[in-house]
Order: sequence, then structure tokens, then C-alpha cells
Amino acid sequence: MVGVRDDELVRRLLAAGEIGVDFLETGGPRAATAPAVPGGAGLLVHNAVWNWSLAHPRALELPGVLSTIREVAARTGTPWISTHLGFACAEVAPDGRMMMPRSPVLARDDVRASIVRTARGLAAALRVPLLLENLDYWPTGAYEYVSEPAFVADVLAEAGVEFLLDLAHAQVAAARLGLPVDDYVARLPLKRVREIHVSGPRLREGGLIDAHDSLTDEDYRLLGRVLAASRPAAVTFEYHGADGSAVAAELARLRTVLGV
Repeated sequence: MVGVRDDELVRRLLAAGEIGVDFLETGGPRAATAPAVPGGAGLLVHNAVWNWSLAHPRALELPGVLSTIREVAARTGTPWISTHLGFACAEVAPDGRMMMPRSPVLARDDVRASIVRTARGLAAALRVPLLLENLDYWPTGAYEYVSEPAFVADVLAEAGVEFLLDLAHAQVAAARLGLPVDDYVARLPLKRVREIHVSGPRLREGGLIDAHDSLTDEDYRLLGRVLAASRPAAVTFEYHGADGSAVAAELARLRTVLGV
């Protein structure tokens, strides 16, 4: 399946019949107004609760969290729920493209234990599979060690859940950690991948960032190498630009690459 991230541009393109997708991936407040996708395509839910860290020691006890996730899952009929792996602190808040810590950075073992406990509890409370998404890296404190491939692999194995592999996040984290991207990706649990997020990162602000731009040829070569080692059920294009023709072109190229 090939899908696209929910935003106003994508909704206009879908309504006008200018793009065709197998699903729309929605989440957070947008999930309440996500439209039915023409052609009978479905909805995927990603981050039903925004600004939430699975590393909070009482993550599932926070007001409205579990009830919101379960309600959105039931209303949308999503085949799975995905959410960020979790940050290096209990509380985070957005600041532009990045998350900032709103509480102290926690010890690695404590964070891993909290994320695993939360993921297990959430998976048990859902009627659909749970996927955790790898994060990119910003030097804010919120991303310490949670972007390391060994940490991601350990959490997924201990929690027993599936993997949403964000390739732009992997590229950014690899660059920030000083690792070749192929080495970084090879250390991730590719056999657990059920969904892949694709978009183009860019060199800005003194480093590689998750720009959610169109894909380059090198981005497609990386995708090809990952597809050779995994069997995702869905690939989602995430785009934050304003060029509708870019969305249509990218979706068409993804269908060609995937043979769907």
C-alpha cells in the first residue's frame, strides 16, 4: 500500500481527485476530521496523542491518553496504531520541527524500562497491532540515546511490538551520531518493519534535518536497500510543502518502485 500524511494540501488534492492513495495517515487533532478517502481507501492512525512521551513513568495513566487512542482506533478502523518510540524525558513540547524537554533527561535504563512497560500496556489495551517509530535527533536533550539503533532494537524486542521505520529520521540520526546511514539502518530491526515513512531530509541550520521534502535519487536508493531487507505492508509519503504536483509525482514514483 502507498499512502500520504494528512494535511490541508493533501485533503484538497484528494477532494479534487488529483492524487490517488491506498490510505491517508492521520493523527492528533486531525484525526477527528479526517475525511473518507475516495476509492474506499482507509485511514491509518499515527500519534493519536501529540506531545506525549512513552518514557513517562505513568504514560498510560495521564488524563485522556488511553481513552483517546482507543477511541480514535475504533472510529477510524485503522489496521494498526503507530506512535513515536518515546523521548529521553517524561514530558516534551514542540518547538518548530523539534521536541524540547519539559522535564529532566532521565537515565537510559530507566527510559528503556518505562518505554517497554508503556508499549506492552498499550499493545495489550488495543485490538490492533502497535508500531513504534524511530526518532530523528536534535541536540535538545529530548533525543539523547533514544535515536541510537541499539536502543531502538532493544526496546522493540523487549516490548514485542512492530516497527514503523522512518527513513528520514534514520538519515538525520545517523548524520548526527556520525554513522554511515547504511550502517545505522543495518543495526535496526528490519524484520519487524510493518510500515515505512519516506520523505527528503535537507542540509539546513548547520546539519541534516527532517525537512519532509520531496525524495532525492539517493533517498530512493536507500529505500530500495531497505525494501530488500524488509517486507513492509505500507509506505507513507510525509510532505510539508505546498506543491501539489510534487505530491502527485512522488506518489506515482513510489508506486513504480513498489510495483503496486
